[in-house]
Formats: sequence, C-alpha cells, structure tokens
Amino acid sequence: MACTSKEQFHQDINELNQELKPQEQISTVQTMKLNRGGLIIKTSEGPIQFGLPPETVKDSMSLGVEVPTFYIIPTQRFNKQFGINVAEFEFPAYFNFFIKKRQVTLICDTETANSIKIVFQETLLGPKDFSQIQNDYHPDVDPIEYVDFKKELAIFAKNPMNLNEKLTSETLLKFVIFENNVAQIGKVKIVKEEKEFTIYDNDNLLISFPDKFSFPKEYDKLLSLHKIDSSGKSEITPPSLLIMKKMKHGKKPPSLTQNFDEVDSDEDDQEIGSMPNLLLWNKNGEAKLQKKGSIELNEGLTFQAPEFGVTVLGCSHGFDPKGSTSGYIFWINGRGIMVDPPPYTSYHLKKMGIPPMMISAIIISHCHADHDAGAFHKILDDSKVEIITTRTIMYSFLRKYSAISNLSQEQIKSLFIFRPAILGVPLNIYGAEFEFFYAFHSIPCIGFRVKYQNKSIYFSGDTFYDPVKIEELYKQGHLNQARCRQLNSPKFTEDIILHEAGVPPIHTSQTVLSQLPNQVKNRMYLVHVAAKDVLKGSGLKVAKPGIENTLILIRPNVQQDIPLNRKMDIISRIDIFDKLTLNNAKFLMDALKLEKYKEGELVIQENQEGHKFYIIESGLAKVFSDQKQNKFQRYLQTGDYFGESALIQTGRRKASVLAVTDLRVLSLDKHDFWFIFGDGFEGQGPVIEQMMQLMEARKQQAIQILFKNSHFSQLTPTQKTQLEMIMQQQDISKGQILWKKDDEATFVFFIRKGAFVFIDCDEAKLEEFDSGSFIGEINAILKGEKLTTTVKAVREGSILKIEANAFVKFLQRNPGLLLLLQEYKYLE
Repeated sequence: MACTSKEQFHQDINELNQELKPQEQISTVQTMKLNRGGLIIKTSEGPIQFGLPPETVKDSMSLGVEVPTFYIIPTQRFNKQFGINVAEFEFPAYFNFFIKKRQVTLICDTETANSIKIVFQETLLGPKDFSQIQNDYHPDVDPIEYVDFKKELAIFAKNPMNLNEKLTSETLLKFVIFENNVAQIGKVKIVKEEKEFTIYDNDNLLISFPDKFSFPKEYDKLLSLHKIDSSGKSEITPPSLLIMKKMKHGKKPPSLTQNFDEVDSDEDDQEIGSMPNLLLWNKNGEAKLQKKGSIELNEGLTFQAPEFGVTVLGCSHGFDPKGSTSGYIFWINGRGIMVDPPPYTSYHLKKMGIPPMMISAIIISHCHADHDAGAFHKILDDSKVEIITTRTIMYSFLRKYSAISNLSQEQIKSLFIFRPAILGVPLNIYGAEFEFFYAFHSIPCIGFRVKYQNKSIYFSGDTFYDPVKIEELYKQGHLNQARCRQLNSPKFTEDIILHEAGVPPIHTSQTVLSQLPNQVKNRMYLVHVAAKDVLKGSGLKVAKPGIENTLILIRPNVQQDIPLNRKMDIISRIDIFDKLTLNNAKFLMDALKLEKYKEGELVIQENQEGHKFYIIESGLAKVFSDQKQNKFQRYLQTGDYFGESALIQTGRRKASVLAVTDLRVLSLDKHDFWFIFGDGFEGQGPVIEQMMQLMEARKQQAIQILFKNSHFSQLTPTQKTQLEMIMQQQDISKGQILWKKDDEATFVFFIRKGAFVFIDCDEAKLEEFDSGSFIGEINAILKGEKLTTTVKAVREGSILKIEANAFVKFLQRNPGLLLLLQEYKYLE
C-alpha cells in the first residue's frame, strides 16, 4: 500500500488534487503517448490506458491529465529485455483508491486476472502463511520475539473509508474479462485480435493499436555507451567523458526518472548517447561531481567509492511526479550494496558512471512496487547478483514475480544468489556488521543498522514509528510486549539515520520525528517524502539524491595500500581468473603491487618492451593506438585489466595506456605472471590459454562483430569479454552446410563475413543473414533436443564459432540473457 488512513492525510490529498487538476489539452486529442511508454485513449466512458510501466501515474500527473481508471493489460506483461513489469497496476490502484476514492478497472483475460490477484495479495495484504517464521530468526532468539504477522498485518488491512470493513484486493480492483475476444465498458467495446486491440465508442471505430508495449526510443539511447562508424568499428566512450561532452554543449543529461521531453535529441549530438556522471574525489577525499565545460579533468581527481557511506538514488514516493522513488547504494569497503533499487536501476548506475562490478548485492526491504521493481531489473541486467532479505520476504517476492513474469519460482531462483537476512544476530557482510529487524508496515518489511569500523548507519525501512500509538496498540492487544519494546527501542545513536516519512498509519508522521532531540535530527535524513512536503521549522531535512550528495562516514584513503579483502574482491569478480587454484590465488594476492599514476600520465607506451600485467583498482584509463593499421581507442575502469599481450606473445606493447584520471592499478611482474598463470615450466596454464583465446578473438575483431548485432551490442563490457574468450574463427566455403535439421545441436555462431540462409525449414522464407548476425538454436542446446533448421553458406566467408557447452556456461552466468535469448534461433 502506498498510503492509507482517513483524517490525517486529507489535507495532503486535497493539496495534491489541486496540483493535479486536469488541463484542457486532453479534450483536444483522442490519444496521448506517455513519457515512460503506454497510450491513453479518450473515450465517452473516460480515459483508457494501454500499458503500465513503473511510475506510470507520474506521467499523467506531470502532463496535467486525469489519471485513468481503466487499463488494458498487454498480453506480454513482462519485458524480458529490460526486466521490467509493463503491467504495474499497484500505484494506479493506490492513487485512485486512497486519493481519488475510486476503484480501477483492469481489462484482460482470465489468466491475467488470476495472476494479478496473486500479485496484489503479496503487495496489498502480504503473505497468507507465516508458519515458517522461525526460519527468519537465529535459533537463540526466544519465540516470544517473533513477529506475529497475522495479528500485525490485520491492523493495516482495513478500508480507510470504512474502518469496520476488511481491505481486500476487490476493494481496489475490478476486472472486465475478454469474452470471445470482446470486453465491454458501457458504450465502449474493446476487441482483442491476434496482435492488436481495436476500440469502438458508440459503435464508431475509435482506434486500433498493437498489442505490444513499447518503451520510448530514448531507452535504447540510454542503454548504449558506444558508437559505430560506417566501417563497423566501435569507439567506446566512457561515462566520465560522455557527461563532460554533454556539459560542454550546455545540455542536460537525460534521466529515466524525468519526462522524456527533457531529453535532447539534437541530430548533431547523436553520438554522445547516454550521459552518466563520474564521482570524483580530491586529495582530501571529498566527493565531487565533475561538470566542467571541457573534457579536461581537474588535477588530483580520481574515481573512488567511499570506504563507508551511502548514496541516495531517489528519496521521494510513488505519487511525486517530480521526484524519483526511494533507492540507495550503501558503500562498504569500496563495494556497493543497493537497497530497494528504483525502477531502471541499471540506467541510474550508467548515468552516474558506477561500474556494474562495484555493486555486489541488493537488499530488498519489502515487496511494494516502488521498492522491488528495480531489483528484478538488476537481477536480469548482468551476471548473477546476491539478493539479501528474509526468507519470508524472499518467498513473497518469488510468488509475486512468478505471477508477473510467467516464470516458475524455480526459474527465478536460478537467476540470483540468495543470502538470507537472519534476525537476532549480527551478520558480517563485506566486512560490515548488519543487524536486521522487522519494521512496522502493512506487509513484511525489514530495516537494519550497519556498522563498519567505528561508524554506523540506521535504515528504518518503511515503518510506522510513533511510540505513543504503538503503546496504545500494545494495550489494545494488537502487539505483544516484546514487539512493542522492539518497535519503540531505536536510540538513534547512529552517525547517519535514514528514516522514512509519509502518511500514517503505515508511514511515520513528520510530527513525531520533529519532536526528537536536535542532536538526533542533525544526523537524520528523511526519505520516502518529497522535499516540498517537509514540515517548515521542524528541523527535519530530506536526503539529497545523486552521487554528488553521497553521505560519507569514512572517505577513501587513496594514499594507503589496498587491503587484502579489497584485492580479493576485485580478483574474484574477473572472469578470466575463475580457473585459478586456491594456492595460485594466494600467490597472486602476495605478488600484486599497488602503482599510482597521475591524470595524463602514461602507464605503458606502445612498441616498448612489456614486463608487467595490470588490473585497475580505481580510476579511468584510455587504451589507444596511433598506428595506421591498428588505430583504435577504448576506455577501461575498475576491474578491467591490460598488458597481457606483451607478456604472452610479442614482448612489445601493441597499444598505449593513459591515465584519464588519477589511476590506481595492481601490477604483476612478468616472472610472477608466468609462475601463477602458467604451468610452472614456461608452459600455458588455463588462465593464459583463455587470455590467448581472447587475444585471437580481438585479432579477428570479434568485438566489432558483436557491436553490429542489435541485441549483443547492448551487453556489458564484461559480458562481451566472456563471449570473446569462447569464440573461435572458422572459414566457411560457399555452399557449405553448417548443420542439418535433426542433427545434434553442438554449436552457435556469429557471422564474421559472408552470407548465410536457412533452408528446408520454416525459417527458409527469411532473407540472407550477414556480418554481425547470431545463429543458433538455444532451446535445442539447453534441452538436448534435435535441431529444427538447416543452415547453408551462400557466399564464402567466416564465422566466430562457440561450442554448445561453452555457450551454456556463458548463459548460466548471465541469467538475464538466458531468459531473453532461449526462444530465439537467430538475432540480427
């Protein structure tokens, strides 16, 4: 539930209603495209909306039009490419019911209606069964301390317009079901055809539109950080330079949390793409956002996460059209843990220039859409991520997203690593001590205290904190003494206090927080509230979003050596080191040395003898060559490595590497490189073999082939490297059959050059496939089934071949790709 109650929020609602009075513009048009995607159609029965991406109500608010009560649900409710629910009905339902005091009507088939009811059970009322609640607690915790959710959630599950009436999904939602592909709303008839909807009003044809939700084209622009010239060569442009180029032109970086009409689409500036920021630090360890008018960087600045602190990605709520919903990155020992990632999380990170490698885990506090929508997006975006929450919340999340995505719970479990948050005992996570607790909310929700070294942060989660009211609930028998004591026990002694503030009784009243001592309020930052709504004269303040406003408790000490656990963290997340033995990993930790380079300083020079291998710990580096036959440039950041080629093959550097910012690298001498990665007798070990495979793929310009493919071009640099390491070039002659229908599926391939067609199968009607196209029956490989196609070369050429077993391992490491690609036989 987004907000509830009766008397205490009427003033806020009236104020919001005044702000949201519909403008006359809707009367002059029959349809309106929404900024985040979707369509509103004006009818005699009222506006009808098709498609519901996250935060869709903010589009109507910002456009000054009425938030619809009728919604057509797309047949495909979940976008696998983005990992985003495009039937996110929660906040349209909450807005209409709790603010407008009316129901919403969802127009869909019976199966979709049943799935939506499952989702709404979890998000409105919470789980039905708490028989395994003991699994959320440490065995030493007295059962009297367990939260009695059956009793507790019943406190909130009341209709605020009639407190004697139980709140149910039917209180908020109505369904109009397609019968014989027709749904009727008064005088409006909606016909569902094979791939489109047609709407008639008073028997007059009003509109036909595809039964497919499409995101605005700006999403694709924001996905990509590369450009391709006419020859197919790619120039990788890093986040830091992108933002500075944009600022040089005096243009504002686009944001998925704002209206898309603010996104500049000047034809002369198309190559800039998305505009992430770069968090920079000066020599005193102070955070700064680089916004200079040129691509020159200030002396002494480098990319470095704080040792301990928190970045607020958004601090507002689901009904604030000008603000982003709450989300956070807690920085611990230089690693990021995202808490309640907001929608379009990956774009937030790209915009801020945070490498995906720096995000180690996600904490999900609870299963409301404004807190968990970005989590599933992040799960599908990159390699497997760690999810931290209680078992009760995790199983609710699984039920909810199984219903949303049509994936089984077992399939969803396979997409991430689950780390249970255990209550009643401190948990050591990445060197910090976490103490989780259940907050007081309408569905199960966790908060936590986290301590690192001698500093600490308190995160309330969504909660109703009011000692007087909680004591009353105890006296009325709604809470036991142990729960009352726990809810009223915060001492607020932490160095940073992130506390939610919203509309009681499921959120905390600012009036209560304003009564806290000044010494507490000085350390407290409000979240889940719009800045304009902070009580005047209360001494309270909102947390400012943005990486430039990072709250820092322990700044990075760029002068000190890199601790062992930081080295281990970097090495463990580099794919090429997967095959290292435990002993060799220990040798590697001992042998790595820290080197520092100033901005503008060369790390290695092209054509010079090479004696070291490097891994970037922090900062930004440019790899480039000015040789006519090999001219290129690309940018590297945390977790990337370079310098291996000269140690393995030629002895001379094939490119130069320049420190774009102050740069910290871990270096490995040549003799240690061969001792640790070789076989001990100057032979190749598995790591060197993979490096050689990668060098060969790059010699064949495999990366340029990937950039020609509309799907694979969107992979992260890490994912592209993983593919390069398993590719092998193979020449193909004209007329050669690569495989036949009913053969075993043994490989997939990318076309390097030449032309290929399907023959003797349903796909034979397709046109020729050329350079950059991917061909492979992924389902046949995954299920061990026979091939259903025959593939033939119609011109001489070459392919980049990937053996089936290697491709399966690649997909298993990147579950979002597995989910997206498994139904395809080709991708261009």
